[in-house]
Amino acid sequence: MTLMEVVVAFALFLIMSTAALAGLTQAVALTREDRARLIAGDLATRELEITRDAFSSVLRGPETLTTNLTVNANPLPGGTAGKPLVSNGVPFTVKRTAQWAAVNSAAETTCDEGTRTELAYLRVKVEVTWPELGDRPPVVMETVMTPPKGTYSSLTGHIGLKVVDAFGQPVSGVTVTARAASGALETGVTSADGCALLAFLTPGAYSLTVAKTGYVTPAGDPTGATTAQVLAGQLWRGSVSYDQEATMVAKLVTEAGFALPQGLAQVPLALANSGLLPGGKKFISGTGATRTLEHLWPYPSGYEVWAGKCLDNDPQYTGQERDEPVAVGPGATTHTEVRLAPVIVRAAGPVTATLTAPVEPSRDRDCATTPLPQVSLGVATGGELRTSLPYGVWKLTATNGRTGEVMLRQGAPAPGQVNLS
Repeated sequence: MTLMEVVVAFALFLIMSTAALAGLTQAVALTREDRARLIAGDLATRELEITRDAFSSVLRGPETLTTNLTVNANPLPGGTAGKPLVSNGVPFTVKRTAQWAAVNSAAETTCDEGTRTELAYLRVKVEVTWPELGDRPPVVMETVMTPPKGTYSSLTGHIGLKVVDAFGQPVSGVTVTARAASGALETGVTSADGCALLAFLTPGAYSLTVAKTGYVTPAGDPTGATTAQVLAGQLWRGSVSYDQEATMVAKLVTEAGFALPQGLAQVPLALANSGLLPGGKKFISGTGATRTLEHLWPYPSGYEVWAGKCLDNDPQYTGQERDEPVAVGPGATTHTEVRLAPVIVRAAGPVTATLTAPVEPSRDRDCATTPLPQVSLGVATGGELRTSLPYGVWKLTATNGRTGEVMLRQGAPAPGQVNLS
């Protein structure tokens, strides 16, 4: 054989070997997946049987069964509740959703049932996943369980709370707690449909809270407190908007050559979105040139941001355009810059600035509830101070007692100027 024939033969051998190895690898992977699916099926069947046994038990019964979402609630021998179930070296996660439903129910979730409802049977769904599952479908089993007639008194009522995110999609894994006036507590965890049902409760008033680490309501509240009035034979329904909090890092910036006053830390930042209550705005105090604003609702439309709490500080109030909204996302941190207006002060020694009283005090309730901000601008050297302030009308005062006013607007063609010398 010539050298060329040897090279060609070797290349063909490599190609065939690679193909054979790829086929063998794929076969091994398929075998591993088939074995995992068989185990997952057994674990799903086991979870349903444990649920059915508790549901039908004379000593335990339906009322002892944990409803809504549970994860790895029934470990294998030697395992720990809440931890993955390890079989054949593979950690499996077993999620069980159990929710009561009404007779002839056609609603997608119990939280979407009518107000007056008789809960007659339990819908149970078990889903098993494992790390190597990837984007393939999990193993899912479902069944319906019906208790003996008369198991529950018609004198009880129910709470159905649905939790949705900023886009109106259901949020799972949220703990819902109902506290009665007596102090008695009932808890549940929302399922994939965002619903948590607390069934067969004593009629009366209940305070409801929700909890999931890193989540807030549109008001920035991590508990989403609300109240429910439970009536006999009826289902109280409600919903809570709850999503991962957004974070904004806002940096106060000035034009080149103009200083940032140290005293500006007293001035809060304003965030605007039409969904904010009341008035579509909220104000956050802070210190320093860079501020971290936490516990924000992730509005898809974002926030308009400027410095200052009074109407005069809002560019829109003085006929200007606010900067473009700053986009925020659930669980994400967004960086942005908050622009200040440049001002040239001719004076000797220290200078302070005070935001003037608004032109229409009756409209400026936010500003009227707190003292007007006073900012130390620093010391004028060489007879001139080049500094920065939020938009608005400011009264500047020098140590010689002289005062002057300046209106600072967004997009002004030149810096504001005040002569106090």
